[in-house]
Amino acid sequence: MCKRAGGRGEPQPVSAFHGRGVGDLLDRVIAELPDAPAAKPEHDLPRLAIVGRPNVGKSTLLNRLVGEERVIVSDVPGTTRDPIDVEVEIDGDRYVIVDTAGIRRKPKITEDADFYAVLRAREALASADIALMVVDATEGVTHQDQRIISEIQEAGVGLVVILNKWDAIDEEQREITERSIPDRLGFVEWAPVLRMSARTGARVNRLGNVLPAVLENRARRIPTGELNRRIREWVAAHPPPVRKGRRPKIQYAVQAGVNPPTIVLFVSGGEIGDDYRRFLENRIRREYDFEGTPIHIVARDKRK
Repeated sequence: MCKRAGGRGEPQPVSAFHGRGVGDLLDRVIAELPDAPAAKPEHDLPRLAIVGRPNVGKSTLLNRLVGEERVIVSDVPGTTRDPIDVEVEIDGDRYVIVDTAGIRRKPKITEDADFYAVLRAREALASADIALMVVDATEGVTHQDQRIISEIQEAGVGLVVILNKWDAIDEEQREITERSIPDRLGFVEWAPVLRMSARTGARVNRLGNVLPAVLENRARRIPTGELNRRIREWVAAHPPPVRKGRRPKIQYAVQAGVNPPTIVLFVSGGEIGDDYRRFLENRIRREYDFEGTPIHIVARDKRK
């Protein structure tokens, strides 16, 4: 029987053996803890990083959003050397945009200016909330685009893919590009893809609906009790595979952070592999709206 400790609040019934009540207990504990330091530096306004290969229209997009020419627009790749911070309003919401110098293929970085431009671009990602990944629709999604998107994903930054120069391709090429998206962008199928023309402004206004939604999704929290109930259902229907002769068991889970959403699994009896983490991520995305943001799932040994 539980006895109340003087002045320590209501007791929380739990079953350590069965895991019952643990989620509710964790919710109460988390509510009493001080706010954790933000994963990224805090800013008064959301920060957007415009990234992509050279000459895909990053500066044109910035000028379109700002409404004036802030950077030189040229057909020569690498014209924009340094990031430029500028405050803009998109559909009534204000943001700070960092227009980067582009991320080049590493073997081709020969000039000092280009080398530092790459470093500055990655610094911009480190402080950004959302990356606007500009892709040249006339070329489709390239391997270099995929590598940059992987870096965005690894940085935990929100992602919106922009197929720019959409007006410059005919209907046949558009169909080819559309068919290639599931294959080329399948590893970030959670990212919204917008077709637009930064040069003419066609469809650029669609950012006004997408950006607030991505920011909201990055701050979304799943209550601990609910998260554990869902995970128990998924695990019962599809248990983790046996690894090294042992089947790992997820004892409980908690969402430890946001921006990006980070879920910690406390595991016993073995390790959770990457494939099973992806399985859980897919189930989480089916149940909750996390469009536009990566989800980090971390497995920890319950004994530690």
